Amino acid sequence: MEQPPNVLFLVADSLRADAVFGDDTDTPTLDSLTTESVVFEKCYSQGISTAPAMTAMLTGRYPLDYGGHWYITDDQPTMAEQFQENSYTTAAIHSNPNVSRLRNFDKGFDTFEENILPLSGGGFVDSLPDKVVKLLNKGARVLSKTPYLPADEIHNQMLDWIDGADQPWFLWTQYMDTHGPYLPGDDFSYRNKFRAERLWRKAAVESPEDVTDEEHEELYRNYRLEVEYLDAALGRFLNRLERDGYLENTIVVFVGDHGDEFGEHELYGHKNLPYEELVRVPLLIRFPDSVTVPTPDYVETPVRCIDILPTVLDAVGADLTLAMNKRVAGESLVDVLSGGETGYDIILTEKEMRAEDALRFGFREDNWTYLYDGKQDRELLYDREADPREETDIAAATPDILNRFRERLEERLKTVEESSDAIETPNIDDGPGVQERLQALGYRE
Repeated sequence: MEQPPNVLFLVADSLRADAVFGDDTDTPTLDSLTTESVVFEKCYSQGISTAPAMTAMLTGRYPLDYGGHWYITDDQPTMAEQFQENSYTTAAIHSNPNVSRLRNFDKGFDTFEENILPLSGGGFVDSLPDKVVKLLNKGARVLSKTPYLPADEIHNQMLDWIDGADQPWFLWTQYMDTHGPYLPGDDFSYRNKFRAERLWRKAAVESPEDVTDEEHEELYRNYRLEVEYLDAALGRFLNRLERDGYLENTIVVFVGDHGDEFGEHELYGHKNLPYEELVRVPLLIRFPDSVTVPTPDYVETPVRCIDILPTVLDAVGADLTLAMNKRVAGESLVDVLSGGETGYDIILTEKEMRAEDALRFGFREDNWTYLYDGKQDRELLYDREADPREETDIAAATPDILNRFRERLEERLKTVEESSDAIETPNIDDGPGVQERLQALGYRE
């Protein structure tokens, strides 16, 4: 029997679609991968930050269902578990504290290397008081020239794992290079790191309204350089996989988890409502010859990130567990590859701001975008055909369309309440040192 294909799941944090499909960055690796892949031109994330985006991608359901958003409950089936059930070896290697084992993101992985802190659990470290571990990790973070593990170092760990793994395997990583604070590409120095962190906190956390024109250009220039560094590192990694014969029978998925703003709607980073620049992400899927699915060059039909899980599992001929079949909201796009239509008419993005009165939703239908901000109890409506940058709110002028979206919002709120009834998620103590990592990345005030 022919060996089932491996699956390489590459997620780039904060990667906007126009950073890959636009003309502002030099990305020869991704350009080459585009010619070998199915390009989904209009892929939308279900979250505007890592936690909701990745709970959705790794479970195939919406972020707020079943007590989701930032934590994967013990009874929630995951993508990795589906691969395990189909005799795959599974691994995750990353350095993102928002998808750590503390939040149960290791569920279903045989190997889970999170590289969050220089000093973590095990041996001598466990015998130290939390305050000491916190101080040691803070000192180690200050001495490091990068705020996260760069792609080249992540790739070295991935290659070591691949060389020793039983096939078929499923391997996921979450690149942090394109997440703020933005360094000028691979120019790793203390000066660049500290300046990047200071500027990132000003723009994304403290006072975006005070960012000068020069600082804005520096932020965007460094973001482009980060994208180009990731592209170069990815090229070295894929070349090694090809040289060693792994790519011949490997599905490669490359996707952004969400985007970042650079002054659009007066903010930076990804703390805003689900505007286009935050939710439209690049999605490329490279199928090897061993996988018999249609492979058009481009798919113009709007698709969702929650569709990735069922699409890839369908492509490898995997069976879903009963629990996954019950909960999965995504659908396989294999029929879409042959010109079919999706089974949905609206694309949903959502986030909980750690409080019931701060839910945020984005609904995209045809050329309309409807946004709801629970924190301020406000609604916004945009006609993307006339206003592609979503700058002119026409909610008051189009009551019929607004009411139609309100009905969809009420339906969604009811579903969230029903699916999450009696499900409790823990209050997580991220532990000594992790809070400082999150703060440096702009997740803590």
